[in-house]
Amino acid sequence: MDQSDEQHAGCPACTDAAAPSGEVEVEVEGAPESGSGWTRRSLLQLSMAAGVGAAGVRMSPAFAAAVGALDAPGSVHAPAIAPGPSSQQLSWPVPSIVTRAQWGCNEALRKGGQSYDSVVEKIVVHHTVTPNNPSDPAAVVRSVYEYNVSGVYIDIAYHFLIDQFGRIYEGRWAQNYPAGAPHIGENSSRQNVQGAATLGHNPRTLAVAMLGTFTDILPTPEAMSALNTVLAWKCARWGIDPIASTAYRNSDGGIEVFPDIIGHRKVVPTICPGDPIIARLSSIRDQVSTRIRGGIFGYWVAGSDGSTQVFGDLPDVGDPRRLGIRSVIQAIVAHPSGLGYWALGTDGGVFTFGPARFFGSMGGTRLNQPVIGMAVTRTGNGYWLLARDGGIFSFGDARFFGSTGAIRLNQPVVAMAATPTGNGYWLLARDGGIFSFGDAKFFGSTGGIHLNQPVIAMAPTPTGRGYWLLARDGGIFCFGDATFFGSGPGRGLRSPAVAIASTTTGRGYAILAADGTVLPFGDAQSFGNASGNVVGFAARLVPRA
Repeated sequence: MDQSDEQHAGCPACTDAAAPSGEVEVEVEGAPESGSGWTRRSLLQLSMAAGVGAAGVRMSPAFAAAVGALDAPGSVHAPAIAPGPSSQQLSWPVPSIVTRAQWGCNEALRKGGQSYDSVVEKIVVHHTVTPNNPSDPAAVVRSVYEYNVSGVYIDIAYHFLIDQFGRIYEGRWAQNYPAGAPHIGENSSRQNVQGAATLGHNPRTLAVAMLGTFTDILPTPEAMSALNTVLAWKCARWGIDPIASTAYRNSDGGIEVFPDIIGHRKVVPTICPGDPIIARLSSIRDQVSTRIRGGIFGYWVAGSDGSTQVFGDLPDVGDPRRLGIRSVIQAIVAHPSGLGYWALGTDGGVFTFGPARFFGSMGGTRLNQPVIGMAVTRTGNGYWLLARDGGIFSFGDARFFGSTGAIRLNQPVVAMAATPTGNGYWLLARDGGIFSFGDAKFFGSTGGIHLNQPVIAMAPTPTGRGYWLLARDGGIFCFGDATFFGSGPGRGLRSPAVAIASTTTGRGYAILAADGTVLPFGDAQSFGNASGNVVGFAARLVPRA
């Protein structure tokens, strides 16, 4: 088939829908896993019915706090992004993407004839109508691809797919990317490859598919978090206002007005992507709108007794005190979904709330140095625990990349931060010395500088190409692509600073003081503070990536 035919093709869940005259009717989205018991006919029938990269920071034995950046539903702002992409939009952090080679794409099956768009106007959300929570999601992505190319498609219909763990898969081929370049779905001229997932609405749109069948349930929190990440990235990159409804010229030349983030069924007669996702789209639009304008969207402030105060739009998922946990709590770290957290005891014990899961702990283990901090992997399916000597303990899908446990240090380690990819981390010493492991890069330190107050926390930039260091007096030190937006002394900080977090844009940060006060800078926001409601120190800010 030529590209003009494929432009009119839609996701195969539309098979039984009435296709406009002259358009290609296609079949089921995706194919079942071998031996799953899902037949092509049953899938066809079903289709018709169908910030936080948590970077560990040393926690005070007295009190701990967390700021989890959860996109706040209901936040409506004027458009902040002009149509583009401009140089600023092109710098929006690219999420970690499982490339076609990594998910095992057989490129020999792909056909030629790709078309490209110089602008993207709409993003359409789909589901693949395949089994939920597959043991091998990459195999399901391959099955979707292979089924698509066996028919009218030149390639997989979607631009990106998201599995239950929040992993983002490269969909349609755009170019052979240079080594190390992110696979963003565009050619070397910055044009977006055209997909074939939305009947009559493929030009100038981008298709994101949730891997599974969501007629009755929502995707996992990890998957929904990844969806927000992709939507925010592409809205920022292409100047799409997430909360706007604008005119669109369809493949027949007709003019339609509908939201710029839309569910498949709103433009094509199909049930895709399912009622639960459709019901959530309004808040998703608000979340993405808030996210691309930056800000810290909420925080938890926890006392050493486990009592937790909630600020902003974060959920109250319980706390250690309510569970009767007697361990002194020194850290709480947000789940990547922003819907829960882990609490870390001074004995290295780990306690879970909301969607956070237990993968192991150092509780009850004899240690050379106490555990003082924690960082969570990008997927939320693992974490690292940090000892005061820089020793690293890995659990779940957290990989060990190195430590300072066997190195003689001038000053003890006080914090760690994971890279945006989760394939590395930094360790921070009290004198501001930086130790880089995995794909974490060294951009500078205060290790050789005379400091008025010790360095106590750090926050990476969203790109992973820089970081801020925070001193106890609220002083800020910027390295790499980290920009200075202000500091504690300039805002009359009255209590020692204890933590810092970047906004999702990297154009601001927030400082948390020991008395629970939150000081926003740049595009960061404050939702109030716990000043006067805590005794001792509060110490934690956790941005969503």
